[in-house]
Amino acid sequence: MSSSTRPAGLIEISAFEPRLAELERFMIAEVSDDGRSSTHLSPVVQACLNHLSSGGHRVRARLGFEAAIQLGLSANDSIVIGAAAELLHNASLIHDDLHDAAAIRRGQPTVFAAYGPDVAILSGDLLLSSAYSALARFSLPSSVPEMIRLLHQRTAQVIRGQCGDLSARTQPVTDSTRYEQIVAGKSGALLSLPLELALLGAGFRDALSLAQEAAESFGIGYQILDDLEDATRDGPLALNLLNVLAVEHTRVDANRIAREIGAKHLRFAISASNRLPRGSGELLQQLARALSERL
Repeated sequence: MSSSTRPAGLIEISAFEPRLAELERFMIAEVSDDGRSSTHLSPVVQACLNHLSSGGHRVRARLGFEAAIQLGLSANDSIVIGAAAELLHNASLIHDDLHDAAAIRRGQPTVFAAYGPDVAILSGDLLLSSAYSALARFSLPSSVPEMIRLLHQRTAQVIRGQCGDLSARTQPVTDSTRYEQIVAGKSGALLSLPLELALLGAGFRDALSLAQEAAESFGIGYQILDDLEDATRDGPLALNLLNVLAVEHTRVDANRIAREIGAKHLRFAISASNRLPRGSGELLQQLARALSERL
């Protein structure tokens, strides 16, 4: 199961694009700052910078930034929120590539392939630490402890999802409920995080659970679509919903049922994101609608 950001190609961004370069500079500064004036970059810092410069659509950054702007936060705080979510996501990608022994991401060698496993571990750790550093720059100090706690909770959720993914390689998942639990952690947690951070920062705590549910349903719907598109490439032991459903169904029925499950989750994501305050779920809703059309 991949943590790719392929759905981002479906997004049409308006207000965010002029600030994207500023967010990139902010992330680079967080990763590069070790408290010294030396211009020498360690292999770990260089690996992080190479990974960040390799591309990606910054879906989580966009979700956080646009939600924060809609909720009335400043541009600087919006960048802080978007960067924190994006740094954590990229930490997970580096560690994913290490677990998968992946050679290529975004058309370039992965940190694991270019620098080896030790640097890959440390690079992911540095990006994770940088996410916490980014949040420390939020302008309302009273909100920071709760935001840091949320960042930890979503990190722990991703780790549980990854543990489930790793376990499935030797003990195949045979029921769709367990599949959805793993996917919600792997894909949904870091999609809900930027929305939740924006809601927390703006004081909309009552909407946190709705944002989480919307993002997790979107993440499951996205992963199911990814499974359908990867059906011919994934092996019989891969964590793919078609493999899970094939335990009790023909391949044709498994395909149909998978599409029905995916469509159900995306319908909920559309509905739930539409109910988030002040249009803060608008971008997630756009994504879910676009995926629904592909299903």
